[in-house]
Amino acid sequence: MSTIKNILIPTDFSETANLAVAHGAHMAHLFNAKIYLLHSVETTMYVGGPGEPVLVQAAEKLYEKGSEQLNRVADEITKKHDVEIVALMVSGKPAKAITNAIKENNIDIVVMGTHGASGFEEFFVGSNTHKVVNLATCPVISVRLTTKNVGFSNIVLPITNEIYSRQKVNNVIELASKYNSTVHILGLLTAEEADDEKKFEIKLESVEHKLKGANINFTKKVMKAENPATESMKFSENIGGDLIVIMTDHESELTGIFLGTVARQIVNHSNIPVMSIRPVETMIETFDPAGGTGVSV
Repeated sequence: MSTIKNILIPTDFSETANLAVAHGAHMAHLFNAKIYLLHSVETTMYVGGPGEPVLVQAAEKLYEKGSEQLNRVADEITKKHDVEIVALMVSGKPAKAITNAIKENNIDIVVMGTHGASGFEEFFVGSNTHKVVNLATCPVISVRLTTKNVGFSNIVLPITNEIYSRQKVNNVIELASKYNSTVHILGLLTAEEADDEKKFEIKLESVEHKLKGANINFTKKVMKAENPATESMKFSENIGGDLIVIMTDHESELTGIFLGTVARQIVNHSNIPVMSIRPVETMIETFDPAGGTGVSV
């Protein structure tokens, strides 16, 4: 049974957001899921005191205009994709509105547009996408304008020696089953991990076993990687990937609002959609001969 029943699609009606809407609507059709289409307006910056009616009117007009646009987009989605949809018009900062909506509506996945980041912004400024990816309790798919296709025919599954890396396998299987995707396993080892190569191969075999059990087509490649983010994106480009699936890196727990290094680089610079998944806490990783995700208690 599918675990994707409620999909949240935030929109600011930009071109990037419209692309995210197309992806989310297609997913809703495949999974027979309900869409929650959200638009947030920061009306507080327009509201003045009792003696400033012009600002109050401006805020009301902004909210009204946003609501009209939101309902129009919702109607278009319903007609085109024949899916159930709920329009959520809220006031407040986008990231907070999105994370609140996730909790209040039992959201299973978020599909949202992102503009990426670079330079100073990449390392010190938390964009709305970064904030949502860090705070969301469900997977988040971020989409950039460089995305060429709607749908995921080729899913890139990077696997590293990190304790959390295999937790995303079940998510990948669920998507691949509905999209009829080929999953491309990319085993990434650093030079320092060369002595763990045999142990790492056992991890990859458990992933293969899991994919075979679900009748998912897959390929596998193992390489040494000084920078897993760069190698993942380069590999994806070479094989015509449509989606990269990553964990948000447990190091993000140490750095607060910012993503871990690898996740941040991929979310910011990938030309294709990125699915970010928060790790489940675990102290040790056990080998599961049945092809489990490596989560232990």
